[in-house]
Amino acid sequence: MVLPLDANAASIIGDITMSGDFEPTGGTGVDLSDATGLDFLLDDFAVNAVNGDFAAAGILVGDVGVINDFQFAPLLPSPVDPLWSIAGFSFVMDSVTVVFQNSLFLILEGSGTISTGGFDDTSGTWQFSANKAGTLFNFSSGFSSVPEPSTTFLVGIGLAGIAMFRRLSSTV
Repeated sequence: MVLPLDANAASIIGDITMSGDFEPTGGTGVDLSDATGLDFLLDDFAVNAVNGDFAAAGILVGDVGVINDFQFAPLLPSPVDPLWSIAGFSFVMDSVTVVFQNSLFLILEGSGTISTGGFDDTSGTWQFSANKAGTLFNFSSGFSSVPEPSTTFLVGIGLAGIAMFRRLSSTV
C-alpha cells in the first residue's frame, strides 16, 4: 500500500558534510587507482558541518551516523538503500560517477534521495572525496527546494525582457 505524501510537507533543505575511515575495495592490495568499491571502517561517520533542516532537527557537528559499504564500478547494490542515515534522515544513493581516480585521490559524485518523517522525499547531489595519505573520506550532500514552475516562468520572462532591452538599446 502506497501512502500519499503529506499535502503540507516540504522538501528538505540544507547540507551535511561527514568524514570517517575507509579502505578501498576490489581485490587484494588495492590502492585508490584500482578501487571499485569502498569499505567504511566501523560503518560510521562523524558530522563535520551541518545546516538547514539537518541542523533544525538537532544534528550537531561531531554526531555519529551509519554509512554502508558499496561498489561504485559498477554501482552495487543499485540503488544503495540507504547509503547513510542519522537522526531519522536516510539517504538512498541512485547514481555514481568517477570524477577523478589515481593512486593518491578518489573523487566520486552523483545523486540520490533524502527522506525523513514530516518532509517530502527530496532529490539532491553528493560528492565523496578521499586521499590515500589519511585513508579518510569526506562526503557532502546538498539538498535545496526545486523552483515551482511559475517561479521558473517569471525568471525566464525577466531574462527575456533584459535581453530584449539590451538588444533595443544597442540598436539606438
